[in-house]
Amino acid sequence: MNTKNLNEIPNCRVILVGAMGVGKSTVGKLLAEILAWEYIDNDFEISKLASLSIKQLSQLDIPTLHALESDYLKDILTRPTPLIAGAAASIADNLDLIDALENEFTVYLYSPLENLMKNAGTTGVGRQGLVENPSEVIRERFERRDPRYRRIASLIIDISVGPEIAVKLIVEKLKA
Repeated sequence: MNTKNLNEIPNCRVILVGAMGVGKSTVGKLLAEILAWEYIDNDFEISKLASLSIKQLSQLDIPTLHALESDYLKDILTRPTPLIAGAAASIADNLDLIDALENEFTVYLYSPLENLMKNAGTTGVGRQGLVENPSEVIRERFERRDPRYRRIASLIIDISVGPEIAVKLIVEKLKA
């Protein structure tokens, strides 16, 4: 990717949203490398803020985990720019956070429902709720969250283009 003229990009917060396993961390790290901006990983940062290991986070009950995820994003939205951060999928269930993200450069990494069902897995942070009836849970979450992500998105990218193309599209939109 041509990194010439990256100084044209205004300092801002790039917040990556989307379902679990869609590639927010992968895209965020690649974007941070190209822009030379800080990347803040959702799970790692929540682990640090809560003084819990990643394994301990993956064992929390869902309401506690979602509360930590909301607290993390509230903290991110107060940090100085520029930065890139992934947001937990659950933030779509917090309408105050959804409203706050309308004022940020929010990128919705979209994946079709059938791909989410294939790729979600049942282990790791946030996947505690997928142990029983994962297809039902993923479908319900997708149907509820997708319109909210779309409402706040500065940019929607079908992640099937791959992380490198996704990063290129984000950089182009930031420069526009």
